[in-house]
Formats: sequence, C-alpha cells, structure tokens
Amino acid sequence: MGVLVTSDGAITLPGVLLLVGTGLIGVGQYRSSADFVSTLFGDSSLLDRPIQSNLGLLFIAFGLILAVVANVLGVDDDSAGADLRLTTVKYEMMPPTAVLDELRMIPMTEEAAENTNKGMKATDRDTDGIIDDNRATHAARSKDMKTAICCLSALARRCGKEQKQRQLREQKLSETKSDSYPLEISVAEASSADRFLHEPHELEKICQEAAYIVLKLYPSTDATVSSAISLLALVAKDEEVRRRCIEEADKYGLNIPTNAMKLALTRSKQAVDPAEDDERFSAELQRKGCLLLGALSDNSKDMATKIVDEDGLIVVMDALDWYRCHEDVCNWGLWAIFQFCYEHKGNKAELIKLDGIRKICRVMNDVPESLEVAIAIMFDLLREMPETLISVSEIRRIAVGAGMHQVVRNAMDAFPSSNEIMMMGQQMLVATGYRGEI
Repeated sequence: MGVLVTSDGAITLPGVLLLVGTGLIGVGQYRSSADFVSTLFGDSSLLDRPIQSNLGLLFIAFGLILAVVANVLGVDDDSAGADLRLTTVKYEMMPPTAVLDELRMIPMTEEAAENTNKGMKATDRDTDGIIDDNRATHAARSKDMKTAICCLSALARRCGKEQKQRQLREQKLSETKSDSYPLEISVAEASSADRFLHEPHELEKICQEAAYIVLKLYPSTDATVSSAISLLALVAKDEEVRRRCIEEADKYGLNIPTNAMKLALTRSKQAVDPAEDDERFSAELQRKGCLLLGALSDNSKDMATKIVDEDGLIVVMDALDWYRCHEDVCNWGLWAIFQFCYEHKGNKAELIKLDGIRKICRVMNDVPESLEVAIAIMFDLLREMPETLISVSEIRRIAVGAGMHQVVRNAMDAFPSSNEIMMMGQQMLVATGYRGEI
C-alpha cells in the first residue's frame, strides 16, 4: 500500500516513528503552559521546551526522512521486490566488468552449495525423518537467480544510458562539426559513474556475455529468461553482437535464446489454470523474444537466414498461434516475420511451408491493430520476384484460400487515409482476381 502501512495492515518503521512522535508532542504540550505553536516553534531554546516535544519533533523528522527515501527508492511493502531494487542499485554503481564477474561466479557458488549438501549428516532430518538434501541447494539457487536478475537489470540501465549518451554526442558533433567530446552532455544525462563512454561495442559485448551466462544457467525459469532476452534485445543491432552470434556460435549461438523461448511457451501451454499475472508475464516474455529476433535480423539477410535456420521462425509462429488474440505479441511477432522474410526468398518459402499465410490472415482477423504490418508481409509475399522458390501463382492461390480478400478489405476500410495500405491492398486484390468493388 505504501511506506507507512503495509498491505496486511502492519505499520512500517516510518509510520511507527510518526505515530510515536505525534504522541510525544501531545505529552509535551500537556506539560507546557504555552500554546501549541509557541511550544514547538517559539523563541524558547531547546532546554526550555519539554523533553517530550523535542523527542517528538526528532522522531517525526526521522520518520519523514525514511518515508521520503523509501518513496524515492521505490520501496514498498513487497520486501522481496524492495531487496531486488536495492540490489540492482548496488550493481548499477559497479563497473560493468565487475557485474559480469559476479555472474561468472554463480556456477561456482552453486557447486559449493551442492558439495555442502553432500556433506550433510544424517542428523539433519525433518520431522518425517527424511533427509532434506536439497535445502541448501534450493536456497543458494534462489539467491543466485535473484543476483542474476539484478545484474542484468543493472547492465540494461547502464547500456540504455550509454546508448542515449552516444546519440546525444553524435547529435552534438553533427551540429558543431567539432571533434571535442561533449562532457557537459554526459554530466547532465548520467550519474558520475556513467560520465565516460566505453569503447565502441565494449559494453554491448559485456551485456551479450552476461545474458548468455544467465540463459545457460537458468533456461527453464521465466524471470531469468525474460531479463536475459530483454538485455539481448537492447544490444541486438550492434555489429559485434551480431558477428559473434554467427562466428562464435558455440558460445553465442542463436539456438540458445530460441530454445529458451520454446521452453517458456511449452511451460505456458502445460500450465493448469494459471494465474492471470503468470499468463501476462508469459506473453510478455514471448513479445520480448519476438522483438529480439526481429531486431537481430533488421537489415541483415545473413542474420535472418541464421535465425530461421535455428528455428526462430517456428518459435515466432508458435507464439503467434498461442497468443493470437494478444495485441503486443501479434504486433511484434508480425514485425519479426517481416524482418525475416522481406526480399528473402528462402525465408518466404519456409514461411509458406509453415502455413504462415493462413496464420497471418487469422491474426489480421483477430487483432485489427496488426493490420498494417500484416498487410506489408502479405504484399511482399504476393509480389513477383525473380527466382522465387515457390511460384507466385501458387502463393496467391494459398492466400485466397486463407481468406485474404476479406482481411485486405478490412484493412482498407480501417485505414482509408493510409496511402501505403490502400495502394498495397488494391494491388493484392487485383493480382488475386478479386471480383468485387475496390
């Protein structure tokens, strides 16, 4: 609820201090012969006031300070969330290389906890007489996962700040035509720990390595997978990050994030009567995954080819199919498909083999907000291209059978002021033999 009262009705420390301080001021006023304002704010010295009034003012001041600090840090009655935020702040203050070292230490920490379990004596039994050999392992693993999430969050914030600084620097240099480093921008936009930029690609490579460490350690936990995918999406357009995905596939292969998305979707499908928050979190994970794969393949046919070879298109199509009424998943999933397939005949053929045309038409019917991206995909699929792997006439026949005419008309009715949609829609209807009024 807040910094004064928790959700279960308990009073927090700032609340206790304010209540006690108010009570002490009341006692002091009772013992004083002066009026209330004169007692607290008069010209009399501290020694002339009742000690209860002085203590009350001190308690209230301390309580207000704690309340303000808790509000600034975002601390509420969720102690676990508060711990995560405070730990994230700690890692934000550390150099990125030190944060990466923390993540590298996690496997050794878990191994030490497992060895400790093996050495537990038989006297360490629960009430049923069964040895709980996994207690230390579970506790250490839970703590390490929280550490991993906090490390990734800290790196994401640092990287976001640095990317913004670079944009400001480039903008400033382009305006002034000067090679001088704009320190005033860095000071204004970042904390003292972030005043100096890293070398090009340096921070992005640190973020990539950190995310892959976590994905390899915890591929079956939604919270860690979501944090790692978010960080990877942030650095997906970096040239060195993309190069390592292809040339160092043993360490940074695209199969790792795609498999993590696949496992997460499988867990969602197998969940029995899941809570609404869990379903929302699962959908958000798939949205981030679609964003990551689309960003990696943006303006790069090599990356698009590699992603589809690693089942990236299948993963995105599965997410679209399962969350076919979820606006954000559908929008980013279609955007990723557009990045995979635009002017890429091999990926287009793979999309058609996966029954992609029918699924895209269904999304267009279920989520009207996705019409713009979906129309662009369909237009690219249906237009004539040299050396296509599947004949255009066959693609158009499949599209008509999937109900393309109706969804294209719906798109044109929904966006009559969009010249692009009207132009593409008209051409698709004419090319596929539509006989109605256009």
